[in-house]
Amino acid sequence: MSHPLRRCLRAVLLGAASLPFFAIPAANATIVFHSGNQQYTNVNIDQGAGALSLVGDIGNTGIQMTFNNMIGPDGSTQVSMHGQHGVAFVESTHDSQQNPHTGFSSINLTPQTGYGFTAGDFALDELNGLSSGPVTLMGWDQFGTLYTDSSFTIDPQGQNKFYFTTADNELVTNIKISVNTDQMLQDIKQVSVDATRLPVPEPGTVALLGVGLVGIGCLRGRKTAA
Repeated sequence: MSHPLRRCLRAVLLGAASLPFFAIPAANATIVFHSGNQQYTNVNIDQGAGALSLVGDIGNTGIQMTFNNMIGPDGSTQVSMHGQHGVAFVESTHDSQQNPHTGFSSINLTPQTGYGFTAGDFALDELNGLSSGPVTLMGWDQFGTLYTDSSFTIDPQGQNKFYFTTADNELVTNIKISVNTDQMLQDIKQVSVDATRLPVPEPGTVALLGVGLVGIGCLRGRKTAA
């Protein structure tokens, strides 16, 4: 090993050894989905119809959330949405204008950039009273970890209410609701969530990233010299 590279690696190791302890996400941190409802802060739709994403206000908190990536009945094509003003009600734009309805197979709920959900609930209506079938609820936390629950069934009669909670300071950065393409949803409504700002990385984490960048710079410098 060349002398410059040894000096560079020694600096990286010394820098890492001097770092303060930094937080690592808890192994048992979870996003949990439940059947039933719990009232959180009502989401009010800002926008009417004909958009690929709809923005809603989370009560009077000044925080917003987005309904996006509504996928139509073919399971792959994104469709525009119709949102009813007031307590969140979202369906496809086509369904707001046509009868019979076509429904949708999935939709995402996303908090404003820099924020995460701590909890939330919503109600789902099935399309045209089709036979009962599974619904998959998926959530991603602030570290990009995916939690999935497919143990729930959509009842064709009446509203299907679900809610999610978090543990171990978990924050949710995306929720996806999906059903089989032969089991369409007609709408999602009565959405309420609580949200908070994502934490700023701790100094030790930032410093560790800096040490890593130094190491990468050492290796690149050696390659360039070669």
